[in-house]
Amino acid sequence: MAAMQHPDAASIHAQFEETCSDFQVPATRAAAEQILTSFRQIPQVLSVCRYILDHTQSPMVQFQVALAIGDVAMRDYLLYSLDDLTGLKTYLIEYCLQRPTLMKYVRVQLLRAVALITKRGLFDMADKEKEAIFLHVKYLLEMDNEPSQILGVSLAIELLDQFSSGKSLSVGLTWEFHYNSKVFFESHILLPLFQQLIGKLHTMIGSHQPQPDCVPPLLIEILTLLEKILQWDFEATNTTAVFSGSFAKAPDAADDFDREDGPTVVKKTYSLFPNTWQPVIGNAEVIWLFFMTYSVVQADEQLAHRCRQCLVQLAGFKQEFFNNDTAAIKNYATTMVHGILKMTSGILAGGNHIEGLAEQGPQMLGTIQMIRRLLENMPLPVLCSIPEFFQFLNEIGQLQLLSLQGTISDIDEGWIGEACDECLQTWVKLADVVQPSDLRGADPKAGLSQTEIQTLTQYMRNVAYQIVEAYIKTRLEYAKRSLEEDEEEEEDEITSGFKDWDTYADQLTCIGILGRLNPHQSLLILQQVLDERFTQLKAYFTTNVLDADHHLWVLHEQMHWITLVASHILADAGKGEQPMIPDSLMHLSGSQPLNEDQVVNLCKRFLEIFSFTSSFGANSIEASNCSPRVAETLIWFMERWSRSYLLIDENEYGFISPNIAKAFGRPGPSDGEGIYIVDFFIQQMKANFVLWNAEQDVLLQLVRWLDTCGNCTNLRNGLLQSNRYPELVRFVTENLDHLPVVIHNSLVQTITTISSGASDPNIRDTHLALIFGMIEERLGSVLHDPNFSQKFQQADVTNNLLNVLEMFDGLALASQFSNTAIIFTFCSKFFASFLQLMNIYRTVLEVQLALLQFFADLASRMDSGQLETGQKQTFYHIIIEMLRSFGAANQGKKRLHSQEEEADKPYADISVVLALLSNLMAFELEDFNHSTDNRAGSASHSDVADVILFGVNTVIPMIDLEILKIPAICQQYIKLISNLIEIFPDKLAGLPSELFNNLIASLEFGLRHDIDDIKILTLHAIAPLAMWTHKQGLDHANVDFIKPALSKFLSELLNLLCFQHVDMNIMDAAGDALVSLICVQKDTYMTLVNQIISQQPAEIQPRLLHAFEELDKVTTKDKLPTLQEASNFKEALLSFLMNVRAVLRVK
Repeated sequence: MAAMQHPDAASIHAQFEETCSDFQVPATRAAAEQILTSFRQIPQVLSVCRYILDHTQSPMVQFQVALAIGDVAMRDYLLYSLDDLTGLKTYLIEYCLQRPTLMKYVRVQLLRAVALITKRGLFDMADKEKEAIFLHVKYLLEMDNEPSQILGVSLAIELLDQFSSGKSLSVGLTWEFHYNSKVFFESHILLPLFQQLIGKLHTMIGSHQPQPDCVPPLLIEILTLLEKILQWDFEATNTTAVFSGSFAKAPDAADDFDREDGPTVVKKTYSLFPNTWQPVIGNAEVIWLFFMTYSVVQADEQLAHRCRQCLVQLAGFKQEFFNNDTAAIKNYATTMVHGILKMTSGILAGGNHIEGLAEQGPQMLGTIQMIRRLLENMPLPVLCSIPEFFQFLNEIGQLQLLSLQGTISDIDEGWIGEACDECLQTWVKLADVVQPSDLRGADPKAGLSQTEIQTLTQYMRNVAYQIVEAYIKTRLEYAKRSLEEDEEEEEDEITSGFKDWDTYADQLTCIGILGRLNPHQSLLILQQVLDERFTQLKAYFTTNVLDADHHLWVLHEQMHWITLVASHILADAGKGEQPMIPDSLMHLSGSQPLNEDQVVNLCKRFLEIFSFTSSFGANSIEASNCSPRVAETLIWFMERWSRSYLLIDENEYGFISPNIAKAFGRPGPSDGEGIYIVDFFIQQMKANFVLWNAEQDVLLQLVRWLDTCGNCTNLRNGLLQSNRYPELVRFVTENLDHLPVVIHNSLVQTITTISSGASDPNIRDTHLALIFGMIEERLGSVLHDPNFSQKFQQADVTNNLLNVLEMFDGLALASQFSNTAIIFTFCSKFFASFLQLMNIYRTVLEVQLALLQFFADLASRMDSGQLETGQKQTFYHIIIEMLRSFGAANQGKKRLHSQEEEADKPYADISVVLALLSNLMAFELEDFNHSTDNRAGSASHSDVADVILFGVNTVIPMIDLEILKIPAICQQYIKLISNLIEIFPDKLAGLPSELFNNLIASLEFGLRHDIDDIKILTLHAIAPLAMWTHKQGLDHANVDFIKPALSKFLSELLNLLCFQHVDMNIMDAAGDALVSLICVQKDTYMTLVNQIISQQPAEIQPRLLHAFEELDKVTTKDKLPTLQEASNFKEALLSFLMNVRAVLRVK
């Protein structure tokens, strides 16, 4: 190439210089871009590129030429000889070498072109040339001047990026090529490169240590490359199956560290390297070198971050990495402990001043991440054998206290808070050794001597208490600091939507676990601070005076936090299961006399506080000084606590404290007094409904507590057995008018659900009659107004109607097996009125939504088996009429998509209709599946199909592609269409052509959708559609109308599987759909296969042909596959795709 200079090189160069100048001017940039693009089309342009580089001094020209060289070399690779391209690489490296003052971005782009050419020609090279890839880097690194060494490291960075999974550029190479290139690089170059860099780093740090205020540029480049190497995603240790053709996603942000990004969470707490790396990165001297490097660069924020990330990776080795060699494991662990101690000493030397903590946040987080990884991956017996181990734990404890202190003020963009959480998780890991949460696994104490176990246990008990005590004090101080920072601050958490028990859930859970490790001390401090604040609170309400240091707002805030901490120590959340009382608390309670029982006394104190804060009249002066935040937190506490403690079932425990059984248990052997607490709770619920009738969040928490009682067997039975429960029902039905509308739906639902659980039908019916009567009276007050027809559009009338419809919806949501018949009987009395309302309010979206939502929820919650055939027919009829009214009101309606997308629930009316139809289908299908005589249900099965098709025909004209861009609606819609085709394929032949075409277009849209769940739903529709078509063909029915659609699906599916990004989770549904489509479209399939093969390069055609032939061996030809045949096909399909996608998928 050097000898064949282009005849017009000089004139092209002149034009290129001018174009690059124009490119930097906004007004001429577009035209310049076109010229730069056309430049790449010049024949043999690489020789022109060399000419321009040799004759230009402009960095922009150099940069644009470097870009062109990379693009053209990849595009026209086959037009040049390997020697020419090798010469070009050498030229580019020499070009950079001879110009040490090149702008960095120019140098990077030139070396990127070298890396691209190297990767593209990798498998055309001889073995000696492959070895030269690393030798070029080594040669540059061994030169005796810094610019050359920097060039060597920069070249290695570009090579590493292009051979990696995530940062390689899209250059038109197959997935197999990229994968094999990466495997070659990591198995032949990565380790020697790392060793070369370590040697260079050792020379720099050991021989002539750089000054912290003047870090050499070479050290910056070396640390950048070392970080990349240590974060390499090794194929050799990849534990998850690699699906051919699946390219790694490129990083969202630049790799460079940005302080403003805040803390970086390390997702994995272990590092996986090939065992061949162990002698190098597991070497104590190499690890210590990184600690020494950190001491040099820690004043430089960016380099310190890179070095810490290297150390975090080095701290994550498992013992298997050392082939379970105890001596090697101990040597590694000892080195890490000593190095981390060196880092913690530096942090702790800075003191606990706010300014110092703000600067130390990143260092603290990185250090704690290292600590966590080390403790989670190294065997505890090895760690305990290290003499400095308990000193190490002491310093971790000091870091924990320091990070807790730092969380009082948000001083560092989250670094300290992240460090605090990481440290808490580390202590919890150690606590799980001392007090395992799950006894079914291996003994975490295995390998420890009895002395070591006792020492560690006692140590952890002491540390746990110190952390709990510090956390409580920190939260109390936080309350004071919040007031000092903003005297006018309101309790804005109640309106923010996020509660502290959610925001700080991980922290509080850790504190709960640690608190149970030393329950005596932890409950002692809790009781003390709680009693102090409660005493102050009572004194304030008695004298209306507080000390200056105890502002009422602070007092409320502190009680809020004490309650949160206590709740997490006393009880677990137990989501999805019955939470048990923690063993350590049960045993502590059992070891103490009843009057000195810490667990019982603390629980009773909270009951007393709850009673005190609920005892004031809504309009009293005292009520104005109560805190809705504290009230909500106390109610949340009662909800959490009551699930574990109240009416406890003694049979569920191997050991039960007689004190707890007596104080909170059931009447019976232990003479439990829990039923009296249930009575007390009912009184407090009523009091709080009155006291906080204007506080929405408090009332919603009250309803959630009631709902928890309704869903917990012990509590629901306790409520129903209480003599006071009828009072609660009457209270709700008589006072609902005085409570905010927002809770009416959920309160009606909750009370109905609880009442429906009464074992005596008469009692149940009595409770439900009160609820029904209240709702009927409310509806009557609206509809029976003589002037309703004149004022139905007035805001107050519409709001009253919406309110009562919300109550009806609460009934619908409460429907279940035990009450379906009675709720339906009541609601069906008003179906005609609802239809009239649908027509009257045809222009009022809110009313239409409320009515449709009621029917959607009724279909979702009712047990269809509890309704008689006539009742079902009534239900189906009213739904058709409601949909007819909805369709008439919305026919031709123009929607402003921009407004809809900004709404809280875009296209809410379409969404609720789709939900109604889906729920109705599930409602009838459930009855059909459970019916002992399916023939008897076939008529209604047909009826529901007619209703669904009527609804689909109504709603489809309202749905366009803009609406389907909303993922939630698209998923609803495709699910409905999928279920319709899967369950009622026989109805397809009778559909109007326009509706049928819309259904098919919907499936095409779903098959191309980015969301996998939508793809799967679509495939679930295509498979039965193809099967139905095949069966119809066997019966000689006319199915020509559907075959073009199936051909489209087959083409789309083959294109998706062979050429598009595919996640493994769709493969099962895709296999079912593909085998069914092949069965019914054999000729089309063969045509498509031949097209795929013929359109590919000649060198891979034999491979593709063989792959399709192998798949053909397990493909059924003239009949639908059996379950076993379908399973065999899907297994073969996976093997087929692993083979062909490797050469068909291109990046």
